[in-house]
Amino acid sequence: MSPASSALKSVAGRKKSRARSGDSNRLTVYLALSGQHVALHFPGEIESDVRLLLPRGLATPAAPHSSVTIDKQISGDFAIRKNGETVASNLARAQLPIWLAEEVTEALITDQEDALVLHAAAVGWNGRAIVLPALSGAGKSSLAAWLVDKGFDYLSDEIALLTTDGGITGFRRAIVIKNGAADAVRGLSLFDDVPVAQFGEHLFLAPAETHHPESARPCGMLVFPQFRAGADLRMRTLTAADAGLRLVECNLNARNHPDGGFAEISKIARGVPAISLEYGSFDQLEETLDAVLRIGIEKQFTATELRRFTAGFSSAGPAQPVPAPAKTYPVQPATPRKEHTPKLTIGMATYDDYDGVYFSIQALRLYHPEILEDIELVVIDNRPDGPSAEALKQLEGAAPNYRYVPNNTRRGTTVKDFVFEEGAGEFVLCMDSHVFVVPGALKRLLDYFETNRQTVDLLHGPLIYDDLKRLSTHFSPVWRGGMFGIWDCDRRGEDAEAPPFEIPMQGMGLFACRREAWPGFNPRFRGFGGEEGYIHEKFRQRGGKALCLPFLRWMHRFNRPLGIPYLNTWEDRIRNYMIGFGELGLDTGQIEEHFKEFLGEETAQRILTHVREELEI
Repeated sequence: MSPASSALKSVAGRKKSRARSGDSNRLTVYLALSGQHVALHFPGEIESDVRLLLPRGLATPAAPHSSVTIDKQISGDFAIRKNGETVASNLARAQLPIWLAEEVTEALITDQEDALVLHAAAVGWNGRAIVLPALSGAGKSSLAAWLVDKGFDYLSDEIALLTTDGGITGFRRAIVIKNGAADAVRGLSLFDDVPVAQFGEHLFLAPAETHHPESARPCGMLVFPQFRAGADLRMRTLTAADAGLRLVECNLNARNHPDGGFAEISKIARGVPAISLEYGSFDQLEETLDAVLRIGIEKQFTATELRRFTAGFSSAGPAQPVPAPAKTYPVQPATPRKEHTPKLTIGMATYDDYDGVYFSIQALRLYHPEILEDIELVVIDNRPDGPSAEALKQLEGAAPNYRYVPNNTRRGTTVKDFVFEEGAGEFVLCMDSHVFVVPGALKRLLDYFETNRQTVDLLHGPLIYDDLKRLSTHFSPVWRGGMFGIWDCDRRGEDAEAPPFEIPMQGMGLFACRREAWPGFNPRFRGFGGEEGYIHEKFRQRGGKALCLPFLRWMHRFNRPLGIPYLNTWEDRIRNYMIGFGELGLDTGQIEEHFKEFLGEETAQRILTHVREELEI
């Protein structure tokens, strides 16, 4: 595939088509992104908005893979259809651009197989691309605008494509700035020189065209940004493993690649220097970040050279600050056991996640009132001397069937065992402290247990993603990104009324079984990781199955913009995999092979040697 064929083509060709409403002034533009073509149909009256949002176009119309259509309603508002299905209606004109940006982008990447799609902004310098991967809310779009203001070429603010030959291509839509960053961006000189429009709470800027916009550029540097108001400027170089793990989080089309895109991610993470950037204002970046990027690209720094060069650029100094001793809080007493014996224990283990616990508990009470007499709610506080402890304890006054249990005798994956030890129900549903369950599903689960009282199976349900459309019914047993198992979907699970079916494994954010059938984790496990696949095989070796119940649908909060409050290390994860696979008689060679590829031979071998010595294997 040539670089040009993987680029976002320009939109120039337009054809007129007659709307269903009889409006003769309807236009069609065609967009292409690495082999995917989308036809965009819209009323002529909003052409200026479309031109601002998608200022470049496709010279030669092609048979589209999908279509996005904007219709004007009788009320004067607008509706958006994608492939004939209405996705939004009663939209004011000011709401259209952000909806259109999201729907067109999704249409271009959903079936994308020719390249890896990263949730990232991208700019160019000296013929190379600088990629800014980040989760939503990190400030990548405003940082891209700041860099363009400093003379960098604009490539994308949202989508960057990584081709199989290592090239980077950007989706050149307008830069979309959220309301919180708009004032800072308005202060840039760029603001005076480019087309700008305010639509609702979003500011749209259309930077000028760059030279050879269709050419894929070699990736020269990865910058993982995080804006935090009032934060000090901190830059640090990342290891290939750390950069690779962060890129995995930003991979938008992993399911479209046989290996989830891991080969491409691993290659770029090893071959391209990467830094993490935390900052609190644009002023901190002046003659700092732009200098680092320009010099780093022009001299083609290695990771070691970049580390030396950036050491003096953090406002807090090159050394990491010595953390103050963690403040401790009074440990709260456990809630006494109730006399009532519930049919089902719903339990969760938590570590400084009061918000997650609160909303999960209250959602259970609000949306599943029909089962409240038959359940108990058990919360295992794995940091009982932390700041969330008192608030977690106080929830017992709001929910009569709630039990607070402080326990920090172990930390990590194995804490879920305490849900089964503390629970009084004949059956147990264990879930993370940031999970929602669809209404009606828990009543159906109770009915299932009533019919299968002696079950020895491990029960799961489909994960629902944040868009409330996509599902993952199971994990496929594949190694990727330092983890065994990748999200996958069996079409049988798309029908909530379908019968249960066997799966190899599933994410452990929500699972259920008969309490007496729970086999427990190996007590030598430490920290986090290694549970998926291990616990499923443990059930199978005891005569059970891992089943997907299509009705048992759940949603999981993945994003943690403030970071995770506990330690999560590769050493603990590899150690748990080695212990678990060894316990079950599985081949540990695949663990070694994957982590040597993922972390590099030297790093992985060091960890594996230490694990073997500790475990005497």
